[in-house]
Amino acid sequence: MAVLFAFACNSANAQFLNLADNNQRITFGVQLGEAGWQTDYPGFGWGISASICGVYLDFLLSPPQHKNDHHVNQSRPLDDEAFAINVGYQIPLFSWLRIAPIVGYSQTNYGYTDMSSVHIHVDEGSHSGSIYHDYFPQERFHDFNFGGGLFIQPIKYLELYGVYTRRAVYGGISFNLTALSEKLGSE
Repeated sequence: MAVLFAFACNSANAQFLNLADNNQRITFGVQLGEAGWQTDYPGFGWGISASICGVYLDFLLSPPQHKNDHHVNQSRPLDDEAFAINVGYQIPLFSWLRIAPIVGYSQTNYGYTDMSSVHIHVDEGSHSGSIYHDYFPQERFHDFNFGGGLFIQPIKYLELYGVYTRRAVYGGISFNLTALSEKLGSE
């Protein structure tokens, strides 16, 4: 709270709740966190986010842990996966601080990975390959997801954010594509 108060005092000329700050604002970001939060099968995951004119969208995925294991045997370890898809609207409190109410959908799957199944994917460009196994979900849990996000823009081109919802907790970094394109266009 002290840091937020210091930023507020530093930007005394900022207008409070200026929704025009969202006009033609486009950001794209990456995030890390836990999908399946407060379930029996949470998992660490990664995702992406985007905001266009204040409308915020994100996706967070925690894939099965054993699916890309390089071992091949007859075992079938228990495995799980989770994901969340959310949408919200960023409300600019100040030019550097936004909050967003968020709603969405979350799914958690519990099953097993068949380590005896082997699939190989070869990338044509680099000629490198990867191995993966079949994952078989046995139970699916569907949830309505809701929560909120806090977005802080310490510099014009960068935004740091944290999101807490019923079934996911994550944070990330976004790049303000509108500000970056304006800078590149002026050079």
